[in-house]
Amino acid sequence: MDNISTDTIPQLQNWNNFCQYHANSDWHGIWTRYTPNGQVIESFQCVRSFHISEDKSEINHQNHYIYADGTKETKTFGPYKKPITRALFLDNSFSWGSTKVESGSNFGFETGFRYKDRRVSVAITYGDRANLENIIVISEHLSTFASAISHTTKELSGSWEGTAKTITPDWIVSSPVATSFNKLENLSDDYQILHLLNGISIACPHQIETGKEFVTTIDWLVNPDLLQRGIRKYDASSFTSFTLEIFNITA
Repeated sequence: MDNISTDTIPQLQNWNNFCQYHANSDWHGIWTRYTPNGQVIESFQCVRSFHISEDKSEINHQNHYIYADGTKETKTFGPYKKPITRALFLDNSFSWGSTKVESGSNFGFETGFRYKDRRVSVAITYGDRANLENIIVISEHLSTFASAISHTTKELSGSWEGTAKTITPDWIVSSPVATSFNKLENLSDDYQILHLLNGISIACPHQIETGKEFVTTIDWLVNPDLLQRGIRKYDASSFTSFTLEIFNITA
């Protein structure tokens, strides 16, 4: 690393996490679009392909869509050139999206997690009037299109212990700290909270307001003993951090 400045080392770690957990893979996904109140609008298949070049200097990204009516479409993104990415990659999780809160402009983000050969993510968008508009849940598997799993986080019980790590927009990662589990319903009384299929739950504002702090939270109940939570935090004007919390049941 003789020629690498200390300013870019955290960014390189971010890139390396992208490569380690998500790239050189074809993720077979079921994409389900929901209304703001949790009603299914549509569902379709998509293979997201991330492939690292031979010299490991860039990642090529294509989405291969297969819609319900049989129509197929391919979209190409990138290539992403080392170490530049739009997302923050914190261990096995990732999050990217709008960094500024501005009136009259669209706002959105995606937060996701990987566990073994499975990956899930949630993309949420707000319209130009800052109202919650669309929710897309993406459930992916490395080798095949997996069927939906009905379990949710709504009826969680027992004692859970967790750790939390935070990454800031300049790729600085905090040391892990112990954290206690709180149900989404206890985090805010005026957020939209939904418990969806595949162990996915969300909590986010009904409307984004300029000049007001807020958070968005995505839960993934990986299995009955493991839950991952991704939290994006915003101050009055911009994105400030992404936190990964991992909880294991103890009793």
